[in-house]
Amino acid sequence: MPRNSSGVYSKPAGTTPSVGQVIDPVPWNALTTDLGNEITNSLPRDGSAPMTAPLKNADGSQALPSVTFSSDVTTGMYRKASAVGALVAGGSEILNWSPSGISVTGVVKGRIDYAEKGGNYIAVAADAGSTLRFTAAATLSLTAAATLAAGWSVDVFAYGGDVTITPNGTETINSIAASLVVKQGRKVTLYCDGVGFYIAVPGAWETISENSASAAAAVTVTNLSAFKRLRITGYMQPATAAQLLLRTSVNNGSSFDQNSGDYTWYAVYGNGSGAASVNGTSTAVGVGAGGTTNNADLTGGIQFEIIMENFNKGRSTKGLITFGNIAGSNNFAVGTIQFLRNGVIARNAFQLITAGAVNAFWEVLVEGVRG
Repeated sequence: MPRNSSGVYSKPAGTTPSVGQVIDPVPWNALTTDLGNEITNSLPRDGSAPMTAPLKNADGSQALPSVTFSSDVTTGMYRKASAVGALVAGGSEILNWSPSGISVTGVVKGRIDYAEKGGNYIAVAADAGSTLRFTAAATLSLTAAATLAAGWSVDVFAYGGDVTITPNGTETINSIAASLVVKQGRKVTLYCDGVGFYIAVPGAWETISENSASAAAAVTVTNLSAFKRLRITGYMQPATAAQLLLRTSVNNGSSFDQNSGDYTWYAVYGNGSGAASVNGTSTAVGVGAGGTTNNADLTGGIQFEIIMENFNKGRSTKGLITFGNIAGSNNFAVGTIQFLRNGVIARNAFQLITAGAVNAFWEVLVEGVRG
C-alpha cells in the first residue's frame, strides 16, 4: 500500500500478528514487497538517485529558512511571500526574486557586466568592465584613480536623463579637473590610468547642451571652462526683423562683453545681386549679413555654425562663422565671418542675443572639445 497524499505510509491489512499466531505468508509477502517499493521511492541520502517530481519544502522564514545547512540553520532559502523567494545569510536577507525581477539587498562584489542605477552612484573597483545604465538624471562619483588602478573602465549609459561624472578631489577627466556630462541617450566608455580618467576617444566632440526656445531674446551657456574648442550650430527666427549677435564672458555669465573694441571681425558674403567684403570692431560679433526677418511663410531666420578656438585659454579666442540668412523677400545671403576676441583672458561662457532684445525661436546645439 503506497503512501497517501500527505506522505503517510500504512502497512497492508493482516500483517499485525498476535502471540502464538501462525504467520500467513501471503499478507507478509505483500508487506515486504510494499516496504521494498516505498524504500525504493525514497530519496537516498547519498544522492545516488534524483527526485522524479518537484521537492516541496516548507515555507520557512527569514530567521529559519526552509532550505538550509546542518551546521548553519540561519543561512539558506525560504518563501518570503506569494510568488516571492528569498536568500538569507545569518538570518539577514540578501536577495529576493519575484515575477518583476531580482532585488539585491546586500552589496554585490566582483565583476558585474550590467547594472541599472536609478540615482546617484559611487563607482568602485568591482564595476570594472561593466555597463552602468542610469534610468534617471544622476551623478556618478568616481573613487580615487589610484584605488581603481590602471586598466579600470566602465561604460556609462545615460538612459533616463543626463549623467554627470565627477572625479575624486582634484583628479581630472581628459586632463581637466571638471565634471563630464553624458547627455541623455548617449553612452561613453570611461577608463582610468591610475592617475586620472579619460573618455574612450580623447579630443572628440561631446554634446554640452541642446537649447530650444520659442520666445526668448537670448541663449546663454555657462560652465565652459573645461573646453578649448566650441562648436555652436543652430537656427534663429525672430518675431520681428533683428540681427543675431555673439558675445563671451570671463566670469561665467555674470557679465558679457560690452566694450566697442572687444571684437575685430572680417566678413565675406553674397546674395543674388552681388558680393561684399566688410570688416570692423564691435562689442559683439554679428552672426549673418545684417538683420534677419520673420517672413509670413516662416522662411525667415538664420542658420549658422560657429567654431571658436582657444576658448578657455589665456590667449585670444578666434572664431569662424558660416551662415545663411534671409533679410527680406528674396534677399537670401550666405557668407563667412572670421573674428578675434581681443585680450588674453580665458573665456567660460557665451551668449547669443538678438539686437534690441527681440524675442525669437531658437534651436541651438553646443558641442565642445576638452583641453
